[in-house]
Order: sequence, then C-alpha cells, then structure tokens
Amino acid sequence: MSHDNAVLPVAATLSPPTTDTAAPDGQVAVDRSTGKRRRVGRAPLGRQNLVIRAASALSLVLIWVIAAAILPSSILPGPLLVIDALATDVQTGILWPNMWVTLTRTLGAFALAMIVATVFGVVMGLNRKAERFFDTWLIVGMTMPALVTIIVVFMVVGLNETGTIIAAAAPTLAMLTINVWEGIKGIDTKLIHMARAFRVPRSRVVSSVIMPQVAPTLMASARFGLGLVWKMILFIELLGRSDGVGYQIQFNYMLFNMSQVLAWALAFLVVMLVIEIGVFGLIERKLFHWRPKVHQA
Repeated sequence: MSHDNAVLPVAATLSPPTTDTAAPDGQVAVDRSTGKRRRVGRAPLGRQNLVIRAASALSLVLIWVIAAAILPSSILPGPLLVIDALATDVQTGILWPNMWVTLTRTLGAFALAMIVATVFGVVMGLNRKAERFFDTWLIVGMTMPALVTIIVVFMVVGLNETGTIIAAAAPTLAMLTINVWEGIKGIDTKLIHMARAFRVPRSRVVSSVIMPQVAPTLMASARFGLGLVWKMILFIELLGRSDGVGYQIQFNYMLFNMSQVLAWALAFLVVMLVIEIGVFGLIERKLFHWRPKVHQA
C-alpha cells in the first residue's frame, strides 16, 4: 500500500460523517439510510430563519394579548402596559444598575458551574474508578432540593456576593456534570485508535477527532447551564439580596404591581435572548462551520 493510499482512511475518518450521496452545494442529494431527498449545501437561509423567528415571537405576543384580554390587568397586564412600566424604569435610571448586578452574578455562577462540571465530567468519563466514586455524589446532588443547597451555602459562606455565586452554581453542578460525563463516554475510541495507528499528531487527534464529538455536548450543557443559573440567581435575589432583578420582582410583587413584575422579567429575558442568539449562536457557527446545512427538499 502506498503512502498516499494509507493516508486516505485517516482523512476519511477525520472528516465529518455523512450519509448523503455526494452533491454540489445547494443541489439535491439522496440520503442512503432513509432514501429521502435532501438539499445539501451552504445556501443562505438567513431570511427564512428570520421569518420563522419573527413568527414565533409574534405568536407568543399574540397568546399574551389574548390572555391579558381575558384576565384583569391587575393580574396579567397586556404588553403595552408592561412596556410602559419598563420605559418608566429606564427613565428613572433604576433598570441598568440592577440589571448589571444580576448579569454579573449570573455570568460568574455560570462560569464556576461550567468549569467544575467540565472537570468532573471529563475525569468521570475517562476514569472508571472516578466514575464509580463520584456517581454517588451526583445522585445526592440530583436529589438534594435546591433551596436546601442554597441555605447551606449561605450558612457556610455568608449572605454576600461570593455566597450568592456559589449558591447559584451548586444546584446545577450535578446536572451539568452528567451531561459532560455522558458526552465524554460517547466518544468513539475506535477513531482515536485508528488515527494513532496512522501516526496522526496528537494535536490533530484532539482537534479533528475528539473535539468534534465533544463540542455539541459542551454547547448543549452551556446553554442548559446558563438557563438554570440565571433562574437560580433570580431566586436567590428574591430570597435574600437587596438589589438585582430578583429583588425588584419580589419588591413589586409585594406591592401587587404586576406591570413592574413583568417589566423586570421581560427586561432580563431580552438580555438572555441576546446572549443566547448573539453569543452562543456566534460560537456555534464558529465551532460547527464544517457542518453542511441540510434540510428537506
């Protein structure tokens, strides 16, 4: 076997798998596993995605409008009342300081949770003794009520910024660790052994064999973790902080001012959507640029 022919299996191994027959970008190919016709390629779908996202958002607003028309405004105010309340918060200058406090707490707790969960998940995925040892920890973490965990952290660390970040990260660690752990266990070791047999450099093995298999799990865990952490932060601010979005929601709820409650919730929801679409969307496009855009013909 010549040297060029020997490299071909490795190149095929390191390339993203596909079940479609070869077809130029934007043309129709046949999926050999299902027999269905698919359009493969990188044809721009930005306008179509934008229309779908806009229709989804409008449907949610429509449901809100219908529900607000049925219920009294003191219970569920409509979008216009909530937007007016949000504009008032912006004009008075109360919105941005509280938003910044909550956002920094959320990002700090998210970073802590992802780092710890990734370390434990990788160790458990690669070492069976560590897997058996920490498995009980995960069971305890999954079954322990989040409120109990938060209270214990506050009793040990204190009702301060450090305690807030740790208390928000701790209840999410078990679930994130399980996600990373399962992703590491799902790595196809046969591809790694084949790459080593053909003397592929270790850096290439990591970047072209291991990372493409692990990256989807890490991205899913990051999105899942951020959603959990910011809910925990709002809950903690509601429990025992004197600033932040959660505190403002609790304060206005005590006044039974539902317009302000929804205004604060809507403001932070917009910020999280910007992070989800703008930050995570950009990272996903960079990490998975090799994926062909496939949709039904």
